[in-house]
Amino acid sequence: MTSDATERHEPEEERTMLRRAAPSVATAEPIVHVLDVEAAEGLPARRVAIGPGPLTVGRGAQAGLVLPSGDVSRSHCIMAMDGEAVIVTDLGSTNGTIVDGRRIEAPARLIPGARLVLGPFTLVYRNGRASDLARTEEVEKDLARAGRYVEALLPLPIADGPVRATWRFVPSTNIGGDGFGYGWIDQHRFAMWLLDVSGHGAGSALLAASVMNLLRVHSLPGTDFTDAAAVLAALNDRFQMDRQGGMYFTIWYGVYDTRTRLLGFGCAGQHPAFMSVPGDADAQALWVKNPAVGLAEDWPYRRAEVAVPAGARLYLFSDGAFEIQTADGRQLTLGDFLPLLGRPAMPGATEPERLWRAVRGAARPGPLDDDVSLVTLDFT
Repeated sequence: MTSDATERHEPEEERTMLRRAAPSVATAEPIVHVLDVEAAEGLPARRVAIGPGPLTVGRGAQAGLVLPSGDVSRSHCIMAMDGEAVIVTDLGSTNGTIVDGRRIEAPARLIPGARLVLGPFTLVYRNGRASDLARTEEVEKDLARAGRYVEALLPLPIADGPVRATWRFVPSTNIGGDGFGYGWIDQHRFAMWLLDVSGHGAGSALLAASVMNLLRVHSLPGTDFTDAAAVLAALNDRFQMDRQGGMYFTIWYGVYDTRTRLLGFGCAGQHPAFMSVPGDADAQALWVKNPAVGLAEDWPYRRAEVAVPAGARLYLFSDGAFEIQTADGRQLTLGDFLPLLGRPAMPGATEPERLWRAVRGAARPGPLDDDVSLVTLDFT
């Protein structure tokens, strides 16, 4: 019996081999090279593949990537593969091909993340596996949605009445945490504010949106919204950085009373607002020393008051308006920005638009590194 049973069974090694699945052969996902074209001049954002053949960029219909602008030459530049590298060559364009802030004079190798500026258009070079690039694209779409949400909370301009307001907001590609707003608290008192959350990304944008929503609807229980110090203290109590993922924010907040023509204000870690008065050569800095919101619990925030003459103009702006780099690599400061406040009006443009054009003209080519918020309020 034992001998017969042994003869009928397969050897252990043979049975194991019969049950083992054949190994699969994994195919490595190839590396792809793309240009992300940012929306501009009415052209929607899109993604364009580079390779295997050369890609010509220009405004002419024969170009592989057509950028319809008079600032782009018909055949502006060409991109071609050199092994696993992408080389960009300017084709004698009128306005040049700008790579990471510098005009190229010879063929240049692109590194991942390189930003090319051709007239009003910005192209970002990326490489990687197609699946990884798709995930990155989804993250960027989420960031864009967060930015659009913040923009939707911004107030409408005010063209008439005792306080008139207008603004210009230019979000950066990194999506910062700028936010601002204004509006009537009651029949006689008008509030205004500008804030800037630390860092960049969706988290900063959404924290800015949370604060803006509270200020818009006066939703801080037990808080007198006509008292700048009380508002800053209530925000500080609610938004301590250890409960906000390590984020904090700076803010300037003021309330104007039409009966007394007094503006009560406070700021938390923010640079001053500036008020220009007819007949005065220099704008007056409106500032009170306080820490940023979220850094110190139970801080006794302080406020100040200033009289507002008829015809005065208040400027609120984020640090993205003056912390910029010029084409020659200089880092500008608040002191470089302030002389712009005293310059003449620009026909056909609002005051914030005039300031934005001056900032854009001084900055190096390409998008700015931070959000730019410019708000002006005029008091009749």
